Amino acid sequence: MTTTISNPPYNMKWQHPFFAQSQSRFDLGLPPENNANFAFIETALSQSNEAVLLLPNGILSTNQKDELAIKKNLCEQNMLETVIALPNDMFESTGIPTCLLIFNHKKETQKVQMIDLSDQGVKETREQRGQFGGKSHTNRVYTKEINTLSDGTIQKVLEIIKNQIDKTDFSQLVSLESIRNNDYNLAPKRYIEIDFGEAEHRSYKDIIADLNRIIESKNGLKITINENMAKSLGVYDLAMDFKRSKEINKAMNEMISSLDLGTKIKNEDVVTLSRNKELKFEVKNFDRMPELVNLFMTMWTQFIMTANNEENRLLVELRDALLPDLMTGKIEVGE
Repeated sequence: MTTTISNPPYNMKWQHPFFAQSQSRFDLGLPPENNANFAFIETALSQSNEAVLLLPNGILSTNQKDELAIKKNLCEQNMLETVIALPNDMFESTGIPTCLLIFNHKKETQKVQMIDLSDQGVKETREQRGQFGGKSHTNRVYTKEINTLSDGTIQKVLEIIKNQIDKTDFSQLVSLESIRNNDYNLAPKRYIEIDFGEAEHRSYKDIIADLNRIIESKNGLKITINENMAKSLGVYDLAMDFKRSKEINKAMNEMISSLDLGTKIKNEDVVTLSRNKELKFEVKNFDRMPELVNLFMTMWTQFIMTANNEENRLLVELRDALLPDLMTGKIEVGE
């Protein structure tokens, strides 16, 4: 039995190969060209009996037509064995939440094991060095806090998978019928039973303070983008999600006001869709520069440096071509 283990690049664009629909690896469906996540899954399953892939959480709940069709086929053909939702901030370069998907062509059960580790992260501080720029960057050491999983949590997960265990607040064996009823949404939180009991919760003010911290981080960089451009770049659905999020935000604040909690949720202002031909980035907090801006500026700097080097090479080529002709009088400089 062969097994593929992969952590492919996330949400990357790709191009359908010639006669893609006739290739057996795409029998489950042809993924959209604006996102190759499911292409990596199908390729792995075409080459191995088992596959384990580390992918962004968005793959679990996507409703994009082609991706939803593939999710449906993966479930209906009983290939999906385990879904593990991981904590956010597990990578040193990005805070994007991820998940582990385990596939098996020869499953011994008709159910899918759902495991939620999103709240099981253990904070760990690591030292990092700048990777680009001069010595002032590459010699600079700074610290970053990331989430890890403890050895105990990892052993618990292995035991749950091996023995197919249901554990309140942690894991759940889910039937295909239940997945169908949830429109093939594979987010573990949809299925795992929560024992509310009489557990104490944090104060509303503390919860809202943390919520506002996340909203401030999201609001740090606002994008105004033309609707057609958003669709071609594959971000239109995300922009609509933000629009719905604003409506939920407003409804929650109305409820909080009626409860007189003495606090409120900050307004979200992340994306604006425009009919004008424009793409505009607006930095809203210069005291705490958004991580996205740093990533963008790093990529922009690399692009400009490459372009400058190519420009300098072509200028030298032009100079070397002009000099002989100028010296021999083949061409003359006009007055």
